[in-house]
Amino acid sequence: MSDSQKFLVKTERSGNVYVHVQGDLTQQDKRAIFLTVHDLGCNHISFENFVNQPCMSEIKDRSIFIHIDVPGHEDNADTLPDSFQFPSLQVLGEDLVAVLDTLHIRYVIGLGEGAGANVVARFGLAHPSRVLGLILINCTGSATSVKENFKSKFVNWKGKSTVSQSAMDYLIFHKFGHQLMNETNPDKELVINEFVKRLQGTINSKNLKQYVNAFLNRKDLMLKDYKQDILLVTGVLGSYANVVEKLHRDLNKHKATLLKIERAGDVLAEAVR
Repeated sequence: MSDSQKFLVKTERSGNVYVHVQGDLTQQDKRAIFLTVHDLGCNHISFENFVNQPCMSEIKDRSIFIHIDVPGHEDNADTLPDSFQFPSLQVLGEDLVAVLDTLHIRYVIGLGEGAGANVVARFGLAHPSRVLGLILINCTGSATSVKENFKSKFVNWKGKSTVSQSAMDYLIFHKFGHQLMNETNPDKELVINEFVKRLQGTINSKNLKQYVNAFLNRKDLMLKDYKQDILLVTGVLGSYANVVEKLHRDLNKHKATLLKIERAGDVLAEAVR
């Protein structure tokens, strides 16, 4: 059972977003506050489950977590109307300040994974005075590569509530990377099956497609001169490990730290296994 409070926050250009708060907001002066944004094929539950793991209990007791559902990504969401213009990663990042303002939060530590890390980074760039630092898991700093665009052309989407096999394959590789070929990991099949089950069950595939398209149409991140501390996290077996390493090379070494997790593809899921 979830231990979070649910809010609906109106943003300037990204519509209404669901926000899930773990922790007591009245204690924010005594707690670290994290703002989280999830990856493709996920929603706030991926971070909520991570926070609820026993190894996170001490941090959870001293912190408040503000989990964002990207538009249309709450469990069993209705399909977004045709009139709704799904925000770019840039617009979504800029609009997240509405969450802080609505909940009367002064500043946060940004925490994002994959596409969500890109959104969190853009939030930090747009509103530097509201961010104490960034923790970016499998963050891509560059625009979509020709190879990635070529691969995306083979992702076919059909129907209201189904994800095609080619789309499923793309999302699984995006999430787990070279872990797919790591036969020594006894939890590999379990982790991937859990991900697929959510894709086929509670995540609206049409809305997911729009998030994927926003990710594939992203622009370069201008983090080189960012003033706050940045922790980049990636798994050695992840599909974006080399991209994260390149991003680290481009950043201010006095402000950016790279943490590489051995024998891991999906850092968030495997960190607690």
